[in-house]
Amino acid sequence: MKEKILGVLGGIGPLATVYFMDMLVKMTDADCDQAHIPVLCFNHATIPDRTAYILDQSQPNPLPVMEEDAKILERAGASYIAIPCNTAHYFYEQLQEAVSIPILNIIEETVGYITSQNPGVKKIGILATEGTIAARSYQKVCAARGVDYAIPNAGDLRSLMNIIYGQVKAGKEPDFEEFMRIIGVMKHDGCDAVILGCTELSIIHRDFHMNRPDVVDSLQVLARKSIELCGKQVVQ
Repeated sequence: MKEKILGVLGGIGPLATVYFMDMLVKMTDADCDQAHIPVLCFNHATIPDRTAYILDQSQPNPLPVMEEDAKILERAGASYIAIPCNTAHYFYEQLQEAVSIPILNIIEETVGYITSQNPGVKKIGILATEGTIAARSYQKVCAARGVDYAIPNAGDLRSLMNIIYGQVKAGKEPDFEEFMRIIGVMKHDGCDAVILGCTELSIIHRDFHMNRPDVVDSLQVLARKSIELCGKQVVQ
């Protein structure tokens, strides 16, 4: 059987991409080098900002760059493409049309993972960038699956954007107390689960050793699916 190769369209952001690569290794059930999945990673940090374009389309459009990056990965031999950036999935359909290999959808996979693990889930909290929220990426998938959802209020969204852009992306220590306060608001609002729908929030999830089944890291879900599609087992 032909070896399956994962292509990673990365750099959006760079730290989240590196963490995703680390996650792929640590989450694979492997006892030697050869048991891991082969990966082609393009950590292209100069891709224009996704949220800036979604909110103001006079800003540089990241789609042409991402389309070319996806084609580079396809030409290099990738069997699948993973994009470790939730906001970039605003462009998912156009990117999938640009290549003939499947692109994993982190948003579909994350909501599907929650509903499969907890069929009784009624409401999901969405923590994501202002661009992802404005695009209604998670809201549309939740609605299609018949699950209610909650998004941060305007003040909490501004605070979350500062944590993502002003702290994690800037290489500064995130305000974990504020981050947990926002999660608490989601839980108080009746959410059975809260999605970390921005891969910069995945960095906080790792660095502060969060171990809560009701807080679901979208990047972990993407890594799990990537490993399985490439024919390997995930560490249980």
